[in-house]
Amino acid sequence: MEYAEGMDDSQIRAADYLDDKLQTLGDLDSLDSLLSNIHTQHGLLKQQLHDAQRDLHEAKHAAHEHQTSLQERARDFKKQQADIDQRLMVVTDSKTSDDAVPRFEAVLDALQRLDVANAYVELLAEVHVLSKEAQLQLQTSNEAALGPYKQLRSLHTRLIHLQDDAEGAAPQLLHHVNRITQALRTQILDAFSSDLDKVLKKIRWPTPQATVPSQLQEEWESAVSKLLDLHMPELEGMPYSSGQDSKNKSKLPAVLFPLEVLVQPLEMRFRYHFEGDKPTNRIDRPEYFLSHITTLLNDYSGFVLDFVQPVLLRQFRGTDLALNPVYIDAMSAFITALLPMLRTKIGSLLPKVAGQPQLLSHLIHQVMSFDTTIREEWRYDGGFGLEGWKGLAGEFLVQADWFGRWLQVEKDFALARYQSIVDAADFGDLDYESVDPKATKPTKGAMRVNDLLETITDRYRPLMSFSQKLQFLIEIQIAIFDKLHERLQSNLEAYLAMTTSFGRAVGGVTKEEQEKLLGMEGLERLCKTYGSADYLEKALRDWSDDVFFLDIWEELQERARRASNIGSMTVGDVAERTSSAVGGDGDGGALFDETAGWYSRLRVRSEKIIIDTLNNNVREALRPYRHM
Repeated sequence: MEYAEGMDDSQIRAADYLDDKLQTLGDLDSLDSLLSNIHTQHGLLKQQLHDAQRDLHEAKHAAHEHQTSLQERARDFKKQQADIDQRLMVVTDSKTSDDAVPRFEAVLDALQRLDVANAYVELLAEVHVLSKEAQLQLQTSNEAALGPYKQLRSLHTRLIHLQDDAEGAAPQLLHHVNRITQALRTQILDAFSSDLDKVLKKIRWPTPQATVPSQLQEEWESAVSKLLDLHMPELEGMPYSSGQDSKNKSKLPAVLFPLEVLVQPLEMRFRYHFEGDKPTNRIDRPEYFLSHITTLLNDYSGFVLDFVQPVLLRQFRGTDLALNPVYIDAMSAFITALLPMLRTKIGSLLPKVAGQPQLLSHLIHQVMSFDTTIREEWRYDGGFGLEGWKGLAGEFLVQADWFGRWLQVEKDFALARYQSIVDAADFGDLDYESVDPKATKPTKGAMRVNDLLETITDRYRPLMSFSQKLQFLIEIQIAIFDKLHERLQSNLEAYLAMTTSFGRAVGGVTKEEQEKLLGMEGLERLCKTYGSADYLEKALRDWSDDVFFLDIWEELQERARRASNIGSMTVGDVAERTSSAVGGDGDGGALFDETAGWYSRLRVRSEKIIIDTLNNNVREALRPYRHM
């Protein structure tokens, strides 16, 4: 069908539709159904158009209402802004709103500070109410004063946490509350301690035979429990050293209040005997006051276990403090209460012996021996659990920085003893009796040096610090082994120099002297070097298998794999002095590998020279027979 000119788009689309539906004469039969279908579609389109027009109208209406609402809100905002500006200018006595705003902010800041000040006043009022209430209760019943004190203590603890969060915003307030809390604590502690003192006088404490009879049992338990109850808030606020908080490992455990009262007469007795001009107070006999403490432990252990232990169990069972034996175990708590007097005594004694090496060394070793006794016989861990108690020696050597001075003293002693061994007339004599008849014979000097170094091991074996053990090992033991090696090595070099033509010419050795050196005298000299090197090499290998040195080696390996420095030394420096296997992934290596290696090479070299000397001597002896 051709389209007539002037037809619009709708007419063209209709014509296309009819061409598509009426292509043959047979299609005219379906004209009625076609018209019906067209009418139906036309109705649907009209309905859709109606719906669209209605939605458009509603949208326009909603948009108009929204615009009207926005305009009304804008007018209200401008009106309110003008009202606020007017009020600000009136309140702040300003001519413009720009001048009024900063003045108004200053007023708000002042109000905020006033609000904070009011809160401070309310807090202080609460503090004083609790303090007065506790003091009033003390006049009638000591036990009743605990309630307000615990509330005050809790308030003080919360203030400390808030102070930390606020970066120290109110130090004066915290100081004031702390002062009131501590004053009240002192009053209650004095009252409770007085109650316990009364019981102790009745049982004639501190006689070693003191017991708590059945008629005083209730009074005794009440006096001890009150002191523990007073102490509980402080104990619960202290971290357990062997727990998760690594920052407080050096913090000493608290002395329990009832144990503090028990120890007071014992401390007076201790000061009587070991202060002033009493014959027991001798600067050269620290074992006197140290053994006095162990005697106290033996004398009073029965009383502590029988009468203090049950109260501690009842008080701490079910609390976090039950995990710490320094509180839950009565003997550990008793030891904790005795240690402060020792700290004071040792702290006053160390400066007096600092300039006297022998006395300083003796004091340190006696303290270490005491620590070992407390640690092993009385199972005291100081609250450090598996990490172990470092002991009083550890406290003074590390925290009070006495280790460097003591190490120098021990080093000077060892070097002086080494020099006396070297200077002895029989230093180079072979020792035929101290070793197996079939074994290579070392010199007496080599055996004495080995004995000296074994003695040094015993002197630092009780140390708990790995870095201190390593310093002793490297700066004293290995250093002396190196000195002896250098001496043996120089003796061998001197022998070689004197037995060569060049050495004879330079050193002025006569032919007869050289012949002696190449004969039995020279062989004996070489055997001394060989025997000493062989003996010390075997000793070093045996030392490496000792449990003490194995522990040091294992910890050294573990630390070397974690860090590049071990104390003040690098891993490379430590490996150079001990073993090249330090820090490696393998299981090989030992603590004295490098030193034993030096002696091994010296042994091999001296053995080769002995063999060469023997060969030369045999050839010289057989020379005449070759010309017969």
